[in-house]
Amino acid sequence: QTAACEFIGNLGRASSVANTALLADMQQFGGVNTEGCSELEGPTGTAYILQFEDNDNAIVLVGGANQDWPGLASLLGGNEGSGLRAAIGRSSAVMLQREVPDHVNVAVAQCAAALGKDVFMDVGGTDSPLDPALLPYLGVVAPNESELTFITGVETKGPDGKPELQRVRAAVAALKDSCRAAGNPSVEVLVTFGGEGSLHFGAGWDGAGEAAADG
Repeated sequence: QTAACEFIGNLGRASSVANTALLADMQQFGGVNTEGCSELEGPTGTAYILQFEDNDNAIVLVGGANQDWPGLASLLGGNEGSGLRAAIGRSSAVMLQREVPDHVNVAVAQCAAALGKDVFMDVGGTDSPLDPALLPYLGVVAPNESELTFITGVETKGPDGKPELQRVRAAVAALKDSCRAAGNPSVEVLVTFGGEGSLHFGAGWDGAGEAAADG
């Protein structure tokens, strides 16, 4: 970590002891500000990570307190969202993830964009498409090759199950087209491939002429 970081989320009171230890570790070893975290009744939510023989993995998520948030209007203008809005105002950029309801990310993205803050979207957390209401506000979208297929409907892997560059480019082009249609022509895309590295597609990349170059 090279800059100050603030984590905002809901934790379940059923794991109160573990919550306290987790937040203490984040503060002590990561220098993360966790004052925006709340503890609610019930469980936090659980992630089951399945690792395969080829070192790929799959994640199964069961929601809990991380799914319990005020409505969109309250987050954008009500008292319940005042702490969240204040944190966005203090930030240089916000990072979203999809283990919370879509409307929470929409609220944060709208608020951040209105304040001139960069919005970074970590696509992990669900295999559903991106909420169209998010597309106008995203500065950087970061999926792995499987998540890129989830959010675009474009297959990124060949018959051998491995990602193929031409397919990845086609999927990124589709994502950029969707953002462009939503009034966001300058979104960047960072596609990760686990131990194989990553590919960055800048704001000006549109895929034009690459099919010919690949041939």
